[in-house]
Amino acid sequence: MSSIMQVIDRIAVYYARLQPTTTLDTKVYEWLLCNGYKDIQISQVRDYRQKISPDLQAILSNSYPPRLNLEQIKAITQDYPFELPVELCDLYQRGNGCLPIGLDDAAKDWTSFDNYVNFPFDGNYSFLPLQEAMRLYQAFTKSSDDIDPRWFPISYFDDRILSVIGSEQQQETSPVIGFYDSDFTPKTKWSSLTNMLLTWIETQQKA
Repeated sequence: MSSIMQVIDRIAVYYARLQPTTTLDTKVYEWLLCNGYKDIQISQVRDYRQKISPDLQAILSNSYPPRLNLEQIKAITQDYPFELPVELCDLYQRGNGCLPIGLDDAAKDWTSFDNYVNFPFDGNYSFLPLQEAMRLYQAFTKSSDDIDPRWFPISYFDDRILSVIGSEQQQETSPVIGFYDSDFTPKTKWSSLTNMLLTWIETQQKA
């Protein structure tokens, strides 16, 4: 288990303290924005949820489970020819494109998106569900010879991509790099995924 787990715990506690002012509609709205529903407005979310039967949350849960186990991670990334860093695998075991609200508790239903928050770690960036990350990886490696096949995307906003770097032998951490989908020139943004999350939570707790 990597040190990212302790940082995720800090973020989970932070959001648990905000939960009274973080409504379900707001969380659903954030999730929709980051998963292809670009035109929806927050005022439409309640109506949007009411139009879907039996419930929007059930549909989201059927589309992407909010957390993955190691077997699911390996199955989804079976066509990725490198080993993902431990910290990224640990992240997706806690949240598949989202992060938990509150610490792990047997009394909570961790199969429900009600107990998660879409995590905007750097402005408009948020994590991709692993299934979407793998599809993006396959699309870019097929479309360009300029992209390093070790780069595995974790976030995509407009034309900017954030990625970790896989390796032949699994590493504990990986730098987080950024590049554009029209110019595959990488720039290191953080020394590790753990450091990226730690920077965010420390900034929030000082605010």
